[in-house]
Amino acid sequence: MPNDTERPVAERRNGERRIADRRIASLTSALDKANTNMRSKMDELSMVRRVGDAISQHTSIWSLSSELVNAIAETVACKYALIYAGSGSRPFDLQAVSNIYSGVEQFRSNIDGTRLVRYLEENNSPVHVEDLSGNATWSPGWPLPKTLASWLCVPLLARTQVRGVLCLADDAPGAFDEKTVRTLMIVVPQISSAFANIGLYNHLRESELKYRTLVARIQDVVYICDKNWHIVDANPAAEAMFGGSIVGRTLTELFTKPSTACEFVEVVRISGSVQNFETELLNAANERIVTLLSCVADGDRYSGIIKDVTERTHLVEQIARAQKMESIGTLASGVAHDFNNILGIILPNAELIKLRTEAGHPALKFADVIVKAAKRAGQLTRQLLSLSRKDAVTRRVVNLNEAVRTTGKLLSETLDRKIRLEFDLTPENTNIKADETQLGQVLLNLAINARDAMPEGGTLRFTTRTEDEKVTVRVTDTGNGIDPENLSKIFDPFFTTKEKTKGTGLGLSVVYGIVKQTGGTIDVKSELDLGTEFIITFPASSEPRKDTAQKETRRAGGAEKIMVVDDEPEMLNLLETAMKDLGYTVVCAKNGMEAVEQAAEDIKLVILDMIMPEMDGMTALRFIRQKTPDVKVLISSGYTSPEKVPMLERIGIEGFVQKPYELGKLASTVRDVLDGVTV
Repeated sequence: MPNDTERPVAERRNGERRIADRRIASLTSALDKANTNMRSKMDELSMVRRVGDAISQHTSIWSLSSELVNAIAETVACKYALIYAGSGSRPFDLQAVSNIYSGVEQFRSNIDGTRLVRYLEENNSPVHVEDLSGNATWSPGWPLPKTLASWLCVPLLARTQVRGVLCLADDAPGAFDEKTVRTLMIVVPQISSAFANIGLYNHLRESELKYRTLVARIQDVVYICDKNWHIVDANPAAEAMFGGSIVGRTLTELFTKPSTACEFVEVVRISGSVQNFETELLNAANERIVTLLSCVADGDRYSGIIKDVTERTHLVEQIARAQKMESIGTLASGVAHDFNNILGIILPNAELIKLRTEAGHPALKFADVIVKAAKRAGQLTRQLLSLSRKDAVTRRVVNLNEAVRTTGKLLSETLDRKIRLEFDLTPENTNIKADETQLGQVLLNLAINARDAMPEGGTLRFTTRTEDEKVTVRVTDTGNGIDPENLSKIFDPFFTTKEKTKGTGLGLSVVYGIVKQTGGTIDVKSELDLGTEFIITFPASSEPRKDTAQKETRRAGGAEKIMVVDDEPEMLNLLETAMKDLGYTVVCAKNGMEAVEQAAEDIKLVILDMIMPEMDGMTALRFIRQKTPDVKVLISSGYTSPEKVPMLERIGIEGFVQKPYELGKLASTVRDVLDGVTV
């Protein structure tokens, strides 16, 4: 046994040992806590690292969510981790469900509009349910599987707007504590930010795609130039418009005139931009393109749009030309009408002189000169009426190929041998409805112009084609071509580049008038020293052709009673004399009102002028028909407006006689009408 001296020492040592044990236990506990905290921090850091790695590798919400839910479920050790997110009108679509500890539960594809989502949007704070089965607040209307007891739902915020939710779920009640919430709150801001960036990225990518699609599909050229006007980029429309790539070229070198290019550059330099600068550019084939050029200066670059308005400009020119022709045509028709009335007096009187003069008399020679001159003047008035498109025409179904062959036959006998004729005629049907004489005049006028353009010889080519219910003839020469400055004037009446003794300037004007009167279109292409091509298109006709045998002109008379109506005294006297010479009984009326008053049942035929004072021929015809329905009517006119023909036919007429008259044709026409023969 220890003595009294040794006992205090032993007690002291035991006390020190107990103190040491308590300290060791305290240190061990602190170390365990430190290790636990360390493992927790390591888990948190691991999850943060995995989340960060996932965010850096994915550019879609779906693929990022798929990796995130597994990382979170593994770190937290819960049965499920799932993410509802999206963009636009569907921000709560199911993106991904973890599959590490998963079971058989099924999750809704969308939870938008549920009580859970409304709470998250109103409060911007997590929903923590420790035991769903015993929670009277959340169990009713819970949108997720109720077989799972524990839930932790954390909103994904874009600023203050909820754009999704991260949910944790487990079978065991109370599976998630404050530590779990703190852990999630570390990564949730990163996830929210990543989703927001992905949304912005997708929006930017969609905008870029729309922009590229728009630029790629637009028909206008979109270009970008550097500070020296070199084209560094252009959309596909550039190749279509210019016939090849323009990248690498200088924008200013595309201009037809360097002075215009300098003007364009100066405007952009001063103003910083220009809109709809109208100019001509050259394509790869050195052809002119009329364009509207826009440009904006952007730092050390220029960008803009080139719009091709060649066709629009061409249409505007055609409309202006048509309006000009319409105005000139109105004037020409009035002049031609008065001129025809004068010729209508000269020509028949000259013929009467011939008829009443003995053979061999010197006056016959002078009468022949008057007749020939009057007929030539009549051809000129017909040209003027073709120009105004108001001459009386007889439209029949005509084969365009045959008309070309007929013209070609005439040309082969008259053209210089230095000019070679070529024909490329389609085997398809080329029937059109036109006046055969006028059609020949169109082809002949164009051929004569082509001949005059090839003084040293060349090739004159006729081409016909049928397409889309249209028949086209092309008249092409290899001559001098037409100066671009004159190209817009060639259809103007009296415009000519020929010497005064070689051209009147009416040829192409007449061609234009006839083509328009027939319902067709005419276009022209020309290059100096390369040649000219006229393209004429007519509506195709499906009507069958009829034989038009020429009638023999005969001077035949009769004994019937005829009324002649004309406001020109000389013309009235002439008709009276001519008809009386043929044996007819003649009643004269100097205007429409007298004609209506004198109309009677014993009058078998009325020769009626159309343009008269007091009452015109149209009105007189209507009243005469009411008074004497069976009388036959022959219209006499220097021209008959096309719009009046259907009305005249409805009222009922038997024929037309064109001023100036040839007495032989007039006599045979009158006899045919009286005999009921179609004229």
